[in-house]
Amino acid sequence: MDSFLKKIKDSRLSSIIDVVQTGDIEHFKKIQEQFPEYDVTFLWLLCYPHPNTERQRKYIEKNFEKFNRFLDFGYPSKLSSKGRFVSHMWEMILCDTLQTSGELVPKTKTGVDFHIKDSKGEIVQIEAVAPDEAGEEKDRSVKPDFLQSGVVSMGGDIEDMERPILLRVFDKGFIEKAERKSYDKDKPLIIAINSSKTVGMISDDEYVLRRVLFGLGYVTITRDSKGVSHTGFQQNPKLNKLDEQAFDVAVFRNPEYKHVSGIIYTSQQPLGFIPEGFSWHNSGITFVPNPMATHPVNLSFPFFKTMLC
Repeated sequence: MDSFLKKIKDSRLSSIIDVVQTGDIEHFKKIQEQFPEYDVTFLWLLCYPHPNTERQRKYIEKNFEKFNRFLDFGYPSKLSSKGRFVSHMWEMILCDTLQTSGELVPKTKTGVDFHIKDSKGEIVQIEAVAPDEAGEEKDRSVKPDFLQSGVVSMGGDIEDMERPILLRVFDKGFIEKAERKSYDKDKPLIIAINSSKTVGMISDDEYVLRRVLFGLGYVTITRDSKGVSHTGFQQNPKLNKLDEQAFDVAVFRNPEYKHVSGIIYTSQQPLGFIPEGFSWHNSGITFVPNPMATHPVNLSFPFFKTMLC
């Protein structure tokens, strides 16, 4: 990772590669104190001597060289900065996965994060986002402290468990991006959301997508007069913060957002998508086309699941 680190222009970083033994939390905390301006995941990637971290470093260096002209200017410094690792790593993963769907085109100084040309030569706009955790502690996902115990059990209503993720995906993931004014309204637009910053316990990607995009909640089971059972979904087009008034979601049933052609979504930490890597939970990446889209997308996504409604 030497050439990548040199672009950050901080010679101290090379001195902490592989210096922390697995499980030595106190040593890692000292390094965090020495490098407060850097993201904790980036520091972890440098410090821990493990075949997987070495594989991830090589992936980042190789793919930065490959996709540099499609990524943000000053990408190495931005990726390593505190609080920015996930969002910029998500952009690199998108470059890697989207290259099989069409031709990546360098972006302009303003507008979306990526352009991709489909088989007919049409440009599709891709805007990537990894929404931060809620500012208010009561609105944050429940994250167990595994330093206290290696065993954690939780239960409850799925809506309550998923509420922090639903709120952030809707507000900071979809709405803030969908309502920007710098998009070309004559071209398809896809918003690519990575919610891993807001996920505490395992999240159900399908539930989050159908709630936010279509207003569909729990799975329902009904029995007709002949005794035949039928499954469906609860109609729930509203969402609310705890003890606050509900507001409309179901954005793909709202013509106000027909300029959004589709959503790419995952709750998986981007490092979990690196080939031969690992993660404790991986639901993959899902593409959901907007059935009301003004400009439908003429792209295939070989590595993504597709949800239709």
